[in-house]
Amino acid sequence: MMRSVSFFKIVITYLFIGVSIILNAQQQPSQVSRVQRAIYIFNIAQQVSWPEQLEEQFVIGVLGPDRTLIDLRAMAQQRRVQDRQVAVVNFLSIKDIQDVDVLYVNRKYNYQMPYVLQSLENKGVLVIAEDYLFNSSMVNIVRVGETFRHQINQGLLSQNSFKVAPSLQSYAIANSEKWQALFEEAQDSLQTVLANAKEKDEVINRQERELLSQNEIIDTIQEIVKYKDNSIQELREVDKLQKKTIEDKREIAQQLEIKIKNQLRELDKQEVVLQNSKREIKLRQDSIEVQKVSISDQKKVLLEQSSELDLRATVNWLLTGIALLFLIAGFVLYKNYRTKKKLIEQLTIQNATILEQKEELSQKNEDLEQFAYIASHDLQEPLNTISSFIGLIRGDYGEQFDEVGMQSLEFIEEASDRMAKLINMLLEYSRIGKTRVFTQVDTHKVLQDLEKDITSLVSRTGATINYTQLPVVSGSEVELRLLFQNLITNALKFCPENKRPVLNITTTKVSSVDNPSQGMWQFAFADNGIGIHQAHQDRIFSIFQRLHTNDEYEGTGIGLAHCKKIVSIHKGSIWLDSELGKGTTFYFTIPYGI
Repeated sequence: MMRSVSFFKIVITYLFIGVSIILNAQQQPSQVSRVQRAIYIFNIAQQVSWPEQLEEQFVIGVLGPDRTLIDLRAMAQQRRVQDRQVAVVNFLSIKDIQDVDVLYVNRKYNYQMPYVLQSLENKGVLVIAEDYLFNSSMVNIVRVGETFRHQINQGLLSQNSFKVAPSLQSYAIANSEKWQALFEEAQDSLQTVLANAKEKDEVINRQERELLSQNEIIDTIQEIVKYKDNSIQELREVDKLQKKTIEDKREIAQQLEIKIKNQLRELDKQEVVLQNSKREIKLRQDSIEVQKVSISDQKKVLLEQSSELDLRATVNWLLTGIALLFLIAGFVLYKNYRTKKKLIEQLTIQNATILEQKEELSQKNEDLEQFAYIASHDLQEPLNTISSFIGLIRGDYGEQFDEVGMQSLEFIEEASDRMAKLINMLLEYSRIGKTRVFTQVDTHKVLQDLEKDITSLVSRTGATINYTQLPVVSGSEVELRLLFQNLITNALKFCPENKRPVLNITTTKVSSVDNPSQGMWQFAFADNGIGIHQAHQDRIFSIFQRLHTNDEYEGTGIGLAHCKKIVSIHKGSIWLDSELGKGTTFYFTIPYGI
């Protein structure tokens, strides 16, 4: 019985080998043909020049449920086109085609080529068709034997501003008769391949019927399947263990993120304390300025009275013998002089006290700024240490970590980077308004220079920025540039992916609400973005206030806080008008002269 089982095992082994050889022989020409087709499409795309190239990725589209999609994606991992990385996408309908550089269409799926060309006219899409009629597409290809041949429609290519390399032009089929002959030869070759495949299918079916008659062979196969089931079960246990390890790592990352958030809340509390202290200092400084003006006026009055008293004393000395009435008047004037002199002495003492308070407040202000800098610096030091040790661990022990370990290191490094960005933004926020030297600033030129710096962002988003002549104002050019940059980048960033951002910048002359005699420039930045819900509009100007997660829109939540502080320094105000889904308009005012 054991010998019989062994004999049947040997028989089934040879039968499986025979079936595999037949299947491989049947599939190998098809696989080679598919690989050759993908290479041929890549070579054609490499030898055509596009009218313009704005995207970093080169996109190839496949129309219909064609397996060529798989071969092109495999080829895209190994090759580049026009020195750009290649992405391959699939479309089942002509109306869904968008954002591609090349479109491949096979005639066997019955897509009407005139309708395809009409839909893609002047969109910068190169159409490569297979097995279509002569001159029906921009580029036609057909398989002949073990290779592919192509035909070029120079009129369609020129109409869509494509330029073809001479090498591609020289190997193209030049007339319809030769193309028809190649097409018929390809059809004959296809029929031969299908006939051979049918014969091999019959051989395989016959062998399968013989295998089904062997009951003992089936038992052997069941034992093999049972063994494989046991192996699969063991792999599942290993997978459960790995998943548990990933969950543990993820929990560590969440705890680290909670710790960082707690530190950020402490920073927010310290910022509130700093703001309260600064407001108190500002009030005291204003009070001191008022007292200084009052003291100066009193000094002028006392000096005038002192001069008058001196004149009267001289007259009294000359007229002492004239009359008793003048003596009494002189005594009264002298008494008043003594009183006013004492008042001058008291005012002098008060002035000295006020000057001391001013110096003390100035020193406290410097101490607060130094505290903000030291706090940010001391927070950056442990983050730099964490980043450095992560780099050392990756360099020295990276090969010893599995994929879960490396992913944990990436989580820690990303959290450290986010914390560092928040600290830097906090430090920049504390420095705004440190210098109060204002000059005449041409906001039109500032916007033109800023538009050059964000050219890549405008190009990537396809944005349009509209503005007319902007005024010249008195202020800080650096801070006004930061104000414009934050408002423009927000308008371009918070826009739906399927919509091109449009930003309109206008200015009008208005009067100050607090002082109607004071003229103001009112700036308006109107976009067509996602808008802001009415419930969130009151808190977006607060520091570190975010309405979206980092996965949706990147940022630190401090940009609009910067804008509010800059406008406040320039004696203006900032507000917004927004409707969810229809865009936002930010308004701010700056006086004519500051």
